[in-house]
Amino acid sequence: MKLELVRLAMTVKRAVLILAATMIVVACAQEPDLDLNVVDKTRPSFSFSGRSLALSFEISELPRSKPLSKAYGLDGEKIWKISAASGIKAAQWPGVSYGDVPNGLSQTIPEHGPPPKLVQDKLYVARIVGDRDDKTAMYFEIRNGSVVNVTDKVFGP
Repeated sequence: MKLELVRLAMTVKRAVLILAATMIVVACAQEPDLDLNVVDKTRPSFSFSGRSLALSFEISELPRSKPLSKAYGLDGEKIWKISAASGIKAAQWPGVSYGDVPNGLSQTIPEHGPPPKLVQDKLYVARIVGDRDDKTAMYFEIRNGSVVNVTDKVFGP
């Protein structure tokens, strides 16, 4: 009887360990390749996450129409682009405030000086671009001096 209880306990421990390992693998697999978020809306600042290597971060001004629609793409005038010399895992990218170039990154657009000021009534897209041409985009506007994410209005909820 005692031997059977020991065997049962060992079986239960194995099952718990297998379940825990499976949950960890599933959770890690759900991390997006690339992701970006606004962390400060009054001074456009972005944070990044994901498991893929990211090469650059860029902001483009898009031609817009009212109301916003699904017709928007990623083509617009790039007004600011910063790049890493080699890919950095997105989760390890430093936070970025618009116009400030973190150490270890370089500004490629514009070639000289700060980018243009972000203004109200314009539509922008912020993108982090990965090594396998993975792209994550966030559409935004400036309203009353703050960043407003309008991605859901462009693509729908």
